[in-house]
Amino acid sequence: MTINFRRHAATLALLFPVLAHAATSLGTIPLNTPDGKPAQFSRLQGKITVVNFWATWCAPCRIEMPLLSAEAKRLAARGVRFVGIALDQPEQVQGYLKQTPVSYPVVLADGDGIELMHTLGNKAGGLPFTVILNEQGQPVKRILGILDEKTLQLALPLR
Repeated sequence: MTINFRRHAATLALLFPVLAHAATSLGTIPLNTPDGKPAQFSRLQGKITVVNFWATWCAPCRIEMPLLSAEAKRLAARGVRFVGIALDQPEQVQGYLKQTPVSYPVVLADGDGIELMHTLGNKAGGLPFTVILNEQGQPVKRILGILDEKTLQLALPLR
């Protein structure tokens, strides 16, 4: 499955406002698509976004990705967007996504992703790590560890 990253650019754009007030801005952290293209970010308001940090070597990450993919499809009609940030090498991510495609965009942060996680509140640096952003791009929930459907539903600020 090939993901059209241009189509998902609006989803990725929500990440920028979160870091605008942080010491490290997203603009300083190189993010690329798994095929090596730079991920472009621009400001977008009005969408709840689930940002999931993961790696191919992280067993709990691999367990929760099918759930996140199913929830991304289910919640798209309600305006909820998902994005995965892989802390891994492009070859591993490409191989994994061929085996286990997901319905949401995935970008790579490599070593800079740890700094980004710290900025978003994951001081331990553990994976998986999920941040729920509200419509204004502000973090409303941080979850360290594997997600289940109930935890995700309770964390989303849906009306």
